[in-house]
Order: sequence, then C-alpha cells, then structure tokens
Amino acid sequence: MSRSSAFVPSGGRGRSAQAMRRVQALPVIEISRDEAMEFWAGVMRRRCGNPETCAVMFGVTVQTARNWFTAFSRPHIDVVLQAMRWWPDDFSGADLGQGR
Repeated sequence: MSRSSAFVPSGGRGRSAQAMRRVQALPVIEISRDEAMEFWAGVMRRRCGNPETCAVMFGVTVQTARNWFTAFSRPHIDVVLQAMRWWPDDFSGADLGQGR
C-alpha cells in the first residue's frame, strides 16, 4: 500500500516546534571544482614532493599522481579520507579554496 506524498499540515504528523528549534545547520564551504583540484594539488606537492612518492603512498599509478599534481583531476573520497588521517592540519578549513 502506498502512502500519500502530500505535505502534512501544521499540527499533523510533522516535527514539533521544539524539535525544529534543535535543528543545526553545518557551515557551507564555498569551493568550486577547480579550486578543489588546486587545493588537492597543493597538498600533494607539499606533502609528497613528487608524483612518484604520491603514487606509492596512495597506491595509484604515477600518471594519476601527475594528474593530481597538475590539478587535472582529483581523487576519490577514500584517498581524500586517507590524506585527512595523515595530515589533518591541511584540511582544517583555513586553506580550502586557496590553492596553496
């Protein structure tokens, strides 16, 4: 049996006013795809030094590491999460979008 997709009116099964006040909004980091790639390239250049070392550290091909170094592409989330574990200071938010 399917349920109605209509919006529940005020006083219906929706959230209480008290529950709505507890909702928290996370800050939004405004960063474009190009800025994200530049940011990642900067982290790789600072922390790995060269594409060959980067390839070994992250288990990728040297060509993939070169693409990261030149901001041609960016990695999958598992690689980003590993980098965040190794170098949390680089992901503190202060430098995001700066391409340093």
